[in-house]
Amino acid sequence: MQNNILQSGTPFFCDLYHLTMAQAWFKDGKHMENKTSEAFFRRCPFGGGYLLSAGLNEFLEWVDNWHVSEDDIRYLQNLKNAEGRKLFDEDFLSFLKSQKLELNIKAVKEGEIVFPNEPVLSVSGPCWQVDMVEAAYLNIFNAQSLIATKASRMVEAASFDGIKRPVMEFGLRRAQDLGCFLPTRAAFIGGCSGTSNVKAAQYYGIPPKGTMAHSFVMSYENELDAFIAYMKASVGNTTLLVDTYDTRQGIKNAILASEKTGIPLQGIRIDSGDLAYWAKTAKQMFHEKGMDDVKILVSNDLDEYLIENLLQVQQAPIDIFAAGTKLVTAYDTPALGGVFKTKAYKGAPKIKIAEGKTTIPGATDVIRIIRNGKYEGDIITSQSANLVKDGKLVMPITSHRLNSTTLEEMTFQKGESAYTLLEPVVINGKVCKDFTNESLLEIKNRAQHNLNMLDKSYKRLANPHLYGVGLEQSLNNLQQQLIHQYKER
Repeated sequence: MQNNILQSGTPFFCDLYHLTMAQAWFKDGKHMENKTSEAFFRRCPFGGGYLLSAGLNEFLEWVDNWHVSEDDIRYLQNLKNAEGRKLFDEDFLSFLKSQKLELNIKAVKEGEIVFPNEPVLSVSGPCWQVDMVEAAYLNIFNAQSLIATKASRMVEAASFDGIKRPVMEFGLRRAQDLGCFLPTRAAFIGGCSGTSNVKAAQYYGIPPKGTMAHSFVMSYENELDAFIAYMKASVGNTTLLVDTYDTRQGIKNAILASEKTGIPLQGIRIDSGDLAYWAKTAKQMFHEKGMDDVKILVSNDLDEYLIENLLQVQQAPIDIFAAGTKLVTAYDTPALGGVFKTKAYKGAPKIKIAEGKTTIPGATDVIRIIRNGKYEGDIITSQSANLVKDGKLVMPITSHRLNSTTLEEMTFQKGESAYTLLEPVVINGKVCKDFTNESLLEIKNRAQHNLNMLDKSYKRLANPHLYGVGLEQSLNNLQQQLIHQYKER
């Protein structure tokens, strides 16, 4: 499982070319040269307007345990190339045996809101070690941020008309990783209130939630007997699945089971058919029996668009949503596409020039401006700029907007409220414990706070407003200068 990999600290949470490049650098005497690489993504998922960052603390768990074991060395000793020659030389393997991480890493906290082209991770240190963390970080960040963002969109859709309706994660059997640990964790950060996944709930301290399956109903001669048996065994957890045979009769049997046992019916789950119609039908039937407190839970391939339609268009009286397949697989955007690029080598800024993929040179950070209690805009700047002090801009800043087809400028004044997104998380190879000691609930609460700071116009499911991200003037000038230099070579 993923968590065993993280706790093992295996350096082989990487691609093979990270090791072959490390050997080449070693043989050329370049392996200890300093470089900085940064992770970022190029477009928001799901056609949305933001990304909710997740996964950093699990990446740091791996960094904290990182070491080269004797088993690792033995494995590399036995690898051969197509000609039957050993892939790795003994002098390189001897070097690896004694190596400890010497990296300095800055990163965006989990639960922070981020936007395209902004650095979410900045890694500096010996070039071979910088590249050794690339695959591990992207593997964790790309997947968890996708699912956390998907969950936040579902939770936002369920919070309609001033009512915050719980969204639960029920995706274990549809997940694409063993145990569904990663999706369950990410969905909780994104705002889900609980999970059906018992082991992940135990491991992360997430509330376990569940109802019953059709198989339970089908194990009895009739539905009513099944409901009565379940209610007697599950006092305090009496949510019944009513659509095994006939949904209308199922609702009637749920009411009758409560009347016969004297045990309060907490809720029903509807997992098929016209969810809005049956929710309205059930609500009316419960009202006629004076059972207005009974909750209506729906499932069945839910996503944010269906949730929004059920509540806003069909005005269905649904109290709780349980999402599975389309949540834990990030169904409509199955890959984020976060990347890891060299930004500086031996102190000199570097740039990749490619159509649609030109990078921002040098080690960078992000300044976020706050106005009237909301996020106003972001400025990508050099890490050495030091433009924020005590939560304020120390000077006026002009930036060139990245996500615009024009040369639109954004100007922010001295004294405006601001903060920088990247924080030190690893210093000289040692993880800052403030991050590894965070509880998942703390991360979830931070995510909710940050989502509340983002105006609703950026959270619309259809045609969200485009959040302003710009390049600080001097950094923009450097980028243009380097583009001209490299094109003239």
